[in-house]
Amino acid sequence: MEQKPESKRLINVAVYIRVSSEEQAERGDSIRDQKERGISYIKKHKNMILQDIYLDDGVSGQKIDRDDFTRLMNNVKNERIDLIVFTKLDRWFRSLRHYLNTQAILEKHHAAWTAIDQPYFDTSTPYGRAFVAQSMTWAELEAQNGGVRVSDVFRSKVAHGEVITGKVPRGYEIQDKRMVLSKEAPAVREAILYFLNHNSMNHAVLYLKEQYGIVMTVQNFKQSILCNEKITGRYRGNEHYCPRLVSDDIFLKIQQILNQNRNIKSGQKYPYLFSGLLVCKECGCRLDGCQINVLTKRKNQTAVRYKYAAYQCRKYSTSKECVNKGEIREAKIETCLLENVKEQLSRYYAEFNIEKSRNTNYCAKRKQIQKKLERLKELYLYQAISIEEYAEDRSKLEDQLMNLPEDELSEATPQHLNQLLPNGFEQIYHSLDIEQKRLFWRSIIREIQVSKSTNRQREYNIIFL
Repeated sequence: MEQKPESKRLINVAVYIRVSSEEQAERGDSIRDQKERGISYIKKHKNMILQDIYLDDGVSGQKIDRDDFTRLMNNVKNERIDLIVFTKLDRWFRSLRHYLNTQAILEKHHAAWTAIDQPYFDTSTPYGRAFVAQSMTWAELEAQNGGVRVSDVFRSKVAHGEVITGKVPRGYEIQDKRMVLSKEAPAVREAILYFLNHNSMNHAVLYLKEQYGIVMTVQNFKQSILCNEKITGRYRGNEHYCPRLVSDDIFLKIQQILNQNRNIKSGQKYPYLFSGLLVCKECGCRLDGCQINVLTKRKNQTAVRYKYAAYQCRKYSTSKECVNKGEIREAKIETCLLENVKEQLSRYYAEFNIEKSRNTNYCAKRKQIQKKLERLKELYLYQAISIEEYAEDRSKLEDQLMNLPEDELSEATPQHLNQLLPNGFEQIYHSLDIEQKRLFWRSIIREIQVSKSTNRQREYNIIFL
């Protein structure tokens, strides 16, 4: 078949390259290969000149939000491009909907495209466009199935305790495809406890640097450690994914502190003492800081307007759906806390000692079962019992051991609160500035539950850290 002579009009040609990391590793469809073949295709045609090369590295073909693809389409809309070349259709798109939307833009601005390895695609005829659309359907199905396969592989790895990425939190390292505690683990654990006691990520990061020479940014410390469930040994439903760095109780306290800090309004002019700590006992919503304006005027004096810091239930203030009405002055909350914090702390001590006694009993029971397991093993080794009897009795004892509540070794005990609240601490408190007072309350209190007003009285239930 005789080839048609090339048009004398020069054509501005763009080379589009897309490589995902998976395809680059498995198929060898590299950036360099696509680039060289695109430029070579242009050189073979005398009427073509290279307009530019557009590269999206490590981006799925199912995504339309690609940096260089966006730049390419902007140049198409400005009619700087006549033709776009790429190696295969799946380099262009793997989503039929995105392809059709893009094709409409190309046709509007008189731009065409060519797949170098698939010259039989022809969008100039209805049959050709239908064939391309059908091919895109199968390409999209293949991409989606590939995503499902990758998800299944990851799910299997996690279920067997294997890592799915080479990035692990500070305090861990990878051995035999599994996460294990590293030499830095004790230092990272100390920094976590330091954060719990001082409620400051900046101070914790500084402590980590000065005491152990480990340098981290505050953001990295928060995201990779404090917010990472892997430090509890869990990950994606696997309760025993890796060795735990902290107990569940400590991790819960960390999240509560971080949640309190998120609820503190950024950029507020007045540093409210109890921002993020107050919770409505009636509906469970937070209490937001606000200001009460009071206009006073005495005889023969100019009126004076005073502003007082206060709090009100968020649900009541926005929709009036809570029975906890009205504002509560900050000074009143502060006074009530100072009067009652000692008494509530005493009750907290009593409850803690009861719980500690229970944990001690669980610990003794656990040791007792472990001794029975050792004696059972000795009986089997000395052939006093059969292997069937050994297996049956061992299974029963292991079930008892598993059903015992886990010992949570919480380092943050009420003893540190007693040091912060010595006799006469009120005098020390009144000598603090407002920022120091904020830090003081956050160092001992997780939450303050505020009840509705009854006979002009409210109850403040303190939940300690």
